[in-house]
Amino acid sequence: MNKSIYIILALVGILVMNSCSDDEFLSGNPDMELGAGKVSALYGDSLPFTIKASDVDVPLSTLKAKLFYGEELVSETVIRTKTSGSDYTGKVFVPYYPNVIDGRATLKFVLQNIHFTTTEMEREVVLSRPDFPYVTLVDEMGEEYLMKRQSLYNYSVTGRFPQDMKAYFKTPKVGENGNELTFGWDNENQLSEGKNVDPITFSGTEAEPYEVTFNVLTYAVSPLVNVLFDGEKMIAQDANTYLIQKSFTQGQSIVVVGIDLDGWWINPDYFRKESNGTLTFLPVNGKYRVVANMKQKYFSVTRMNGDEEATLSDDGHGAIWLMGWGVGSPSLDSQFGWNIGSNYCMPEISSKKYQFTGVAGPEHGSSIGQRFRFDYISAKFFFQNGYGGEFSQITLASGTEALLKLTDSKNFELANDVKLEEGATYVLTVDLTAGNDKAVISFKKISDGEVKPQPTLVQTLYFDFGGNESGTRGEPTVSPDNNGNYWNNIINNDGFYAKKGSVYTNFVNSRNDQTGFSLTLNSRFTANKAGGLTNPDKDKLGDLAVITATGDYFFLEKLEDNGNFTLSGLDKNKGYKFYMFASRDATQIRTARYTIAGTNEWAGELQAADTDCGGTGKNHNVENICESDWVYPDEEGKILFTVSRATGDYIPLNIMKMEEWSGIR
Repeated sequence: MNKSIYIILALVGILVMNSCSDDEFLSGNPDMELGAGKVSALYGDSLPFTIKASDVDVPLSTLKAKLFYGEELVSETVIRTKTSGSDYTGKVFVPYYPNVIDGRATLKFVLQNIHFTTTEMEREVVLSRPDFPYVTLVDEMGEEYLMKRQSLYNYSVTGRFPQDMKAYFKTPKVGENGNELTFGWDNENQLSEGKNVDPITFSGTEAEPYEVTFNVLTYAVSPLVNVLFDGEKMIAQDANTYLIQKSFTQGQSIVVVGIDLDGWWINPDYFRKESNGTLTFLPVNGKYRVVANMKQKYFSVTRMNGDEEATLSDDGHGAIWLMGWGVGSPSLDSQFGWNIGSNYCMPEISSKKYQFTGVAGPEHGSSIGQRFRFDYISAKFFFQNGYGGEFSQITLASGTEALLKLTDSKNFELANDVKLEEGATYVLTVDLTAGNDKAVISFKKISDGEVKPQPTLVQTLYFDFGGNESGTRGEPTVSPDNNGNYWNNIINNDGFYAKKGSVYTNFVNSRNDQTGFSLTLNSRFTANKAGGLTNPDKDKLGDLAVITATGDYFFLEKLEDNGNFTLSGLDKNKGYKFYMFASRDATQIRTARYTIAGTNEWAGELQAADTDCGGTGKNHNVENICESDWVYPDEEGKILFTVSRATGDYIPLNIMKMEEWSGIR
């Protein structure tokens, strides 16, 4: 009985306490006063405000300033409020968007106390677009170029920029509350304003000045990279990747415009690069997606079925997808692994036969093209880009068992105690001619090799021998030429002669970049223009068909045995390839011998003159160019170039073209 009374009394006490608590709970009364502040702003401003916030009953919590364009919240600032009756100041950013004209926005203030009671206040903000006095173009090296205002919203600058220049735009602060704004690619591949945007890739003619433009209202920019693949424009996906989907036929010749393919890795299962710079398409006819990776310099290719990635059909045609470790593309730094969507599309290289070719290399720090790990492989084939259909039966072709083994789950791995030869090239083939349920794997080495990066053309230099400023012994070549290339003139400086000991410096490459190279004459050379080639044919001489370069020359006199000069400042870790052109109208057979020596030596001959050697009535060379092998500088970065006589009295040198290559030693 007593226990029951105690329980009842306790319950009554709790009810009384709750009743008292309810009576004492205060919601509070947050209050705001808007102090001095702007009610107009420019897009891109940080709009300042001052609010006197108070609540005499309940402590305050937060003050929020929210900016709305129409009904869309576009910016917000949150301030912690601790003391009632105090002034709180802050700024709210006014976003700068494209194609938004002068208008009005709503600035809403929300004051909240610790009991979540709020009060709101709104102000209309009159917005207008800033009129920037200029815009700055900033390239990836931090070099700045002033873009002048051409008209309202339009800015431009003209200069000798690189052919593919990566840069972003920057505006100055405008007005009391303005900000420096930056424009580039955002993570949705749209041009936008922001602090973390990626640079834009511009494309122009490297040898000629070109104009970069920016409209700060529409965000229209030019000239963007315009890449044509087989005559159709590739679509920019972001700052570094361009895509096209179209049908190709096996053996089709493909011309790529807008990309200099020198230095690009060309996937040997999809393309063959020809000497004229075109690509030959290798897989069977079909629709394919081609993605140009401008940063890593390679094309990735996927077979398509309409707008969907192709799968392996029941008749053995389509695509096979490769997954696993120890295989990757374009290098082993990008192994496929077991992640869905990361598979590699093996091309159908001939009817029902699929292929994957690569060089054996290390797991980490591999070069592009090294696509088989030399010491470990565990991979598998699927019918689609992910898990699902796979082969029920696989066998190894004769001889393949020496390199590979199959697991119970149909993975293929390196055979026990087998390691591939680093630097050697291997080809993996899947043959389905007997049916999808009778797949045969072949794996074999097709070439030996050492671990070397792919040779890459670094730069090209053009030299015109002969032609002082007076023109009495020829004409110097003016840069850029009609092909857009910049030249270096090695001119006579002592009447008819170029003096022994003369040093020529400030050499530029074809892009007009300073190289730091120099040329010193170790012998006297005579200059002349008589009998030079004055009507060069571009179809025969290509980039050397420049009249001021072919029309004059240095030469050996009749009684001189040889002449030579030294090229200095070269990179001893790189290789240099030379192209010589010599031409002089004479009926005598005149053949030059050129010897080029560094740590190795190369020699070759070129006939410059003979009766009708260039065609009927043409007694001079009109098309033959002497091309050297790679020559490597000595330890001091020097190469000695010697002109000597094979036959004839007078031996000319009109033009020398020099290429610098990396990745060849």
